[in-house]
Amino acid sequence: MRKIILFLFLFFSTVIYSYAQEFPNLKNIKLNKKSHFKSAEPEVIKLVNYLFETPIDTKNHSRKEAGEFLIKWMNGTPDYVFVLEDKETVYFNTDADLMLIYMASLTKFMLENKSEKNQNAIILGAMKLALTYLNQQENKKKWSALLWQLNDANLHGKLTTFLNQ
Repeated sequence: MRKIILFLFLFFSTVIYSYAQEFPNLKNIKLNKKSHFKSAEPEVIKLVNYLFETPIDTKNHSRKEAGEFLIKWMNGTPDYVFVLEDKETVYFNTDADLMLIYMASLTKFMLENKSEKNQNAIILGAMKLALTYLNQQENKKKWSALLWQLNDANLHGKLTTFLNQ
């Protein structure tokens, strides 16, 4: 009986550990030169995936650290231009966590679709990523009326039309 209990404990410990989100060690990543930004891309991808795999939690220090690093990388990378216009950010600017998810969405979309240069396609792709993630969150109290309208348009397949109004 003890062997079975020990086996089950080890099995579940392994399963839980294997599903843990991977948070890159950001302290060892330097962003002092242009070449540093390119070499940091694999870690940025891990970082963005971490943000999308963890729930929004203001007490999570790792999410805050991830957000600070992501903003630093987005501001300094010479390979990508991130456009944050009021027309798109107005939906997320009621809360820093919502804005971070939109910025992470822009980064994720651009890194996964490097050949895409059409700004409208980039915004649409980022919006879909952000809304998919946000819909999975339990706490939607921070959502503005505009974000609810954007989400409704997305759920009804009218996101492109809604954004181009």
